[in-house]
Amino acid sequence: MKSRLTVLIVAVVVCLIWSDRRADAQTTRGPVHTNVGRANTWSASTTTGRVLMGTWTANPDPATGSVAGTWTLTDAKGTTLMLGGWSAIKTRAAWAGSWRAIVSGQRGEYAGTWTADAGLTADAPFADLFVKAVTSAVSGQWRAGRQTGAWSIRAYTAPAR
Repeated sequence: MKSRLTVLIVAVVVCLIWSDRRADAQTTRGPVHTNVGRANTWSASTTTGRVLMGTWTANPDPATGSVAGTWTLTDAKGTTLMLGGWSAIKTRAAWAGSWRAIVSGQRGEYAGTWTADAGLTADAPFADLFVKAVTSAVSGQWRAGRQTGAWSIRAYTAPAR
């Protein structure tokens, strides 16, 4: 059950972390890439006080408004404990949506809902959430079944070449 809770929390956090770019900027700037030596980070906590953290990537899809990427769960030393993929979508009128995640090497998937305290207009594209995460941490709430908690993300841009 602990591994399911961990995966669930990781998946929720990762899915809530995506894209602070406008739909038109998504096509010109591309996905949020991991900076050399500095990865996009996330953290989450449960209502029981358990804290998790890791890294993430995001690839916005301007055609559908959805975002997909990868996630890792790491320990305090940065060692990867779990990894997988995620996808999420935002409703058009609010900073809320649904998410799904898988864990590499395991069957099945996890799913739930999310909300964000993004400080953006409700109708802004999902990608804008990730752009904002470059300048400041973005946070919100997650739910999966009876499990709930808080999440936050931070993004780092790749250096110009």
